[in-house]
Amino acid sequence: MEPIRLTSPSDVLALLPYQLGYHPHDAVVVVTVHGRTVGLVERIDIPPPEHVTEAADAMVGPLLSDLPDAAVLVGYESSPGASLPLLDRLRRGCRLAGIEVLDRVVVRDGRWYLPDCRDGCCPGEGRPVEEAAAHPGVAELVAMGVSPLASRAALAGVVAADPTLAPAVGRALASRRAGGPRRPRGANGSVDDRRAWLRQWGEVVDVADDAPEVQDTSPVTVAVLVLSLEDVELRDGLIARWCPDTLPLEALGAPLAHQLRTLLPEPPWGGGEGGPAAGRRALARLQWLARAVPDEDAAPVLTVLASLAWWLGDGAVAREALERALDARPDYRLARLLERMVDLGVRSRSDRPPGRGLATPA
Repeated sequence: MEPIRLTSPSDVLALLPYQLGYHPHDAVVVVTVHGRTVGLVERIDIPPPEHVTEAADAMVGPLLSDLPDAAVLVGYESSPGASLPLLDRLRRGCRLAGIEVLDRVVVRDGRWYLPDCRDGCCPGEGRPVEEAAAHPGVAELVAMGVSPLASRAALAGVVAADPTLAPAVGRALASRRAGGPRRPRGANGSVDDRRAWLRQWGEVVDVADDAPEVQDTSPVTVAVLVLSLEDVELRDGLIARWCPDTLPLEALGAPLAHQLRTLLPEPPWGGGEGGPAAGRRALARLQWLARAVPDEDAAPVLTVLASLAWWLGDGAVAREALERALDARPDYRLARLLERMVDLGVRSRSDRPPGRGLATPA
């Protein structure tokens, strides 16, 4: 996908719901700009007055790591003026950090305003927010299967436990754990174990047109996949294979590296045929798997899911997956580390074009 380019505030407003994954409400969004290309996207709820300074400081920090040419600040508000205190503080923080603010935009009741316009060119009643479909960048995102949800609350549902799926998987996990000797938590599997597990993982993230529906995966197979991630090297190997350039396969040892190369095809979203659209399909299949797992067992699956979402530039889904993982397992170290990297706006690949919604502080 070509980098998304901006020429006006209207472009920013058309693209932001697709960048974030949902339509923001009562929030402030910061978009960094490299030339006229979208960089980092941050969003935060409009805070109460006593927390404005803290909220602004939390947003400015990640901007510095993105090394932007400039930024655009957007306030989505239900009440007139509600977003201005944070927009004021953010503009000040950006200037102190040496970041030019190109525009400040306020969106309210389907119309947008430029609060800093002083020459009378902007109508007092604002301008209508245009339909996004006409924007060429949006058309490409739609073709990739990207569609914004109604709200951030709705976004949590894409990774939340499904009450129609998770109980059966929970029973399958309990049955496997009760039957016979079991590897200690964190122990690595045998070569034969890993071979079987990798084949099953390959079926889960099979994005070919004729691939079996992931929804047909049985609760027993889901339970096996969940337990396989207690092999920490295997978990890291999946992330290394599906998120190219984040971890060299050789760092995992020659036997596992060989198995990953031979049993898991090179991901098409890593530069091969299929590109970003294939990545979106893989992410959707992993999201189904995560929803099928009970909360208390889901942290490893959610962290693998978050890693792929982060690599694809979908910080909104990465954030939701990590929040669910850490709610159940606050001590899950990889989830905690990845959460910190998302907070700081660190990209998973330094050579990847700026992505979508990479940081969402709150």
